[in-house]
Amino acid sequence: MKLLSRLLGRRRPNAGGQAAAMRPYFYLGEEIALTRLKCGHFIYVDPREESVCSHLIAHGEWEASTRRVVLGLVNAGDHVLEVGGHVGYYTLGLAQKVGSKGSVTTFEANPRLAALSRRSIRMNGYNDRVEIRQQAVTDVAGDIRFSVSRQFAGGGHLYVWDGALGADTEVIEVEGVRLDDLDLPDVKLIRIDAEGSEPLILRGAEKMLQRHDIILCIEWDLVQMRSRVQMDTFISWLADRDFLFWKITGSSELAPLTIADLATLPPCDLVVARKQPVLGVGKTR
Repeated sequence: MKLLSRLLGRRRPNAGGQAAAMRPYFYLGEEIALTRLKCGHFIYVDPREESVCSHLIAHGEWEASTRRVVLGLVNAGDHVLEVGGHVGYYTLGLAQKVGSKGSVTTFEANPRLAALSRRSIRMNGYNDRVEIRQQAVTDVAGDIRFSVSRQFAGGGHLYVWDGALGADTEVIEVEGVRLDDLDLPDVKLIRIDAEGSEPLILRGAEKMLQRHDIILCIEWDLVQMRSRVQMDTFISWLADRDFLFWKITGSSELAPLTIADLATLPPCDLVVARKQPVLGVGKTR
C-alpha cells in the first residue's frame, strides 16, 4: 500500500517545466496490465490491444467528449444498459454516476474483454450495481458466430466474413440474446457500440423502446450498418417511433440532425430520444 501511495502521488516535470501527475501502470504479464484512468478509476487492460487499451494506457481516457455526454445523461438511481462494454471504460463511469441505488447491465460478447471488465468492477467496488454479461445482443436469440481479435478487440462484431479484423481474427460461438426477452430493470439509457449491429439490437428491443423518456446513445457508422440492414428502412423505423436525433460534437454538445442528415452522416456518436435531453454534469472524480 505504501508503494502504491507513492506511485499515485509521484509527479514529474513536463516539457513546459510544470509538474504533471504520473499515472501508474502495472504490467502483470502478456495477458493483462493495470492502469489508472484520468477520472481516478483503476482499470485492467490487455497490453497488446491497440484499438482502445493502448489509449487508456497512454492517455488515461478514450472518447472524452462522448463520455462526458453519456455520463451527463444519467443521474443517481438510474438503470443503464450497455451493449459493447469492452474492458469497462464507460461502465466504470456509469457505475459511479448511478450510485448504489442504480444499476448498470453491460453486455460484452468477447470473453477476454468481459473477464477484464469484471476484474475492474470488483477492484473499484461496484459489484453491488454492475452486471457484466458475456453475451451478444441481436434480434434473434440463439448461438451465433462472433469475430474477435486480440490486437483490435474494439472491433469485435457479429460475423460478416473471415479475417474481418486482420490476421489474428478468430471466430467464436457465443450466446445471442434479445433485450426484450430479458428480465431487466426499467432502463433510462441504452448505450450501444456494436460495430454495425445497432439496428439489429434495437429491433430486438421494441418493447423496451416504448418507454417514452428512454434515451439512446449509439455509434452511427453507415458502412458498418449497411452490412446488416437497408439503411433507409432502418431510419424510417426510428422516425416512425417519434425519435429525434443529435450528433455529439467534439465539445460535448448536442447538434440537432434531420432525418435526411442520417443517410449521409460520417461516423459519429448519436443521442436519440423523443425530446431534447438535458445534460447534467458528466464529470466524475
